[in-house]
Amino acid sequence: MEVYFVRHGRTDGNDAFRHQHHHTALNELGKIQATNIAKFLKKRQPTYLITSTYRRSIETAREIGRECTLIPETHPAFEELHRPEFLVGERILGKVTIAYLLRWFFGVKSASMHDGETYADFTRRLAEARRHLESLPENARVIVVSHAVFINFFLEHMCRPQEMSLWRAGIRIIKILLIRNTGIIHVRFSPAKAKKGCGWRVIHGTE
Repeated sequence: MEVYFVRHGRTDGNDAFRHQHHHTALNELGKIQATNIAKFLKKRQPTYLITSTYRRSIETAREIGRECTLIPETHPAFEELHRPEFLVGERILGKVTIAYLLRWFFGVKSASMHDGETYADFTRRLAEARRHLESLPENARVIVVSHAVFINFFLEHMCRPQEMSLWRAGIRIIKILLIRNTGIIHVRFSPAKAKKGCGWRVIHGTE
């Protein structure tokens, strides 16, 4: 099975480098990006299209679906990391964010702040997303429209169920910051290899 993880198109929140609501829409550049990436993905002849329930992902997926003649399946397991409400509007690399992420990574229970999710919660949801993909036909070609943190944590945990070391977390944060809007990461799943160990592997990074 071929899986193409696609980060959603650009938003004003991305331009401002701030945390955003789930209902943030694509801006004009984001709409252009969605149109362009849809034409590129059409050449891959996708058979399934899955998207996060967030508006920016749905708008990106709709454009892809229009070009590829696919109806997007919205699925909550593919949503971005659920952040607490107080982070909305805060700078991605600001003091408030950094303090929160340290508490979140080290498992401080209050880090969820009631309306966010803990690292343990997130890894359980990543496993749910992985199982959903693995349930699709072996010859499926799947596009998944999601978010920078979700995509990177999925890649990190698709063969490693345990939590990351601080060193690996630092590397992964850099990758989160580097994945561009509508960037693609091509991943392959082999049921045969899954019987012997991990059936997942990255084929190509951001295209």
